[in-house]
Amino acid sequence: MSYSSAIFRNIMQEYEDQRRRNESEKNLRLKEIYQAVPGYKDIDDRIADISTEAAIDSIQGDDRAVYKASQTITELSARKKELLKKAGYSEDYTQLRFRCPDCQDTGYTGSSKCHCLKQKLIDASYRQSDIYPKLNEENFDTFSFDYFSGETLEEMKKIYKIARHFTDTFANTYTNMLFYGNVGSGKTFVSNCIAHDLIDRGFSVIYLTSLRLFELLNARIFRRNDTPYDEDAYNDLFKCSLLIIDDLGTEVCNSASNTAAELFQILNERDISHRSTIISSNLSLEQLRDNYSERSLSRILGGYELILFNGNDIRLEKRRRQA
Repeated sequence: MSYSSAIFRNIMQEYEDQRRRNESEKNLRLKEIYQAVPGYKDIDDRIADISTEAAIDSIQGDDRAVYKASQTITELSARKKELLKKAGYSEDYTQLRFRCPDCQDTGYTGSSKCHCLKQKLIDASYRQSDIYPKLNEENFDTFSFDYFSGETLEEMKKIYKIARHFTDTFANTYTNMLFYGNVGSGKTFVSNCIAHDLIDRGFSVIYLTSLRLFELLNARIFRRNDTPYDEDAYNDLFKCSLLIIDDLGTEVCNSASNTAAELFQILNERDISHRSTIISSNLSLEQLRDNYSERSLSRILGGYELILFNGNDIRLEKRRRQA
């Protein structure tokens, strides 16, 4: 499964920072015990001396030095626990404490990702998708056919099945989809359902409106000093498991042709690497052809499953019923 290198790097840095905090907190507890429990530091110093002496003896050829030292250290460690217990502390008070005992805050158990790392990646993917606030409300569990009727209801049932099939088979199949049709007919909602389901399954999803996407591409192309450019965000467009581009066409009047060419280059590279993309647009196919070159658009129409949303504006209907 694909995750942004920046996301993974940041999460692993979090683990490293956590381990530093663990060590710092342990040292603070140890300092407290040295002051509060007479004799405890003396035992620690004795254990350190024994370890050093055993290492030297072992280098000099004493094969039993480490074994003999370990026996003595075990006895001294038991004495330390007795002192802690007598002073009212837990036996492990001076030991390292981990947020995740299973991986000891490394993110891995053996060579496998720990459950805590997997969850961090899922949570980061939610944030990366740019639609995190919406996903609790717009997902397959909240999907409702109540606002559809007649032919539109049957069409939406088919779209629901297509979306479910897309996520159920995502790990083993490669599919691109173009959602097009009326404003408010459910294109974004279905995209969010797909995003939510795939993120829960551990895939990385990036969601961007075409306006935000073209802002990112423009910043990269023109590299003006007053325009911040995020190289990692750009690279993630190629690497994420699923890229969702919402409202394609709204950016056309403000975008240069080379920016549109950059977009279609991204789509082409994703196609070559078999990484799925979903694009939604309120424009008809004819309007899309008018706004983009036939050669560029053919990359979408030729390799994407075309899904028409032909219903009325659901948001208006919801407001009407709530009034």
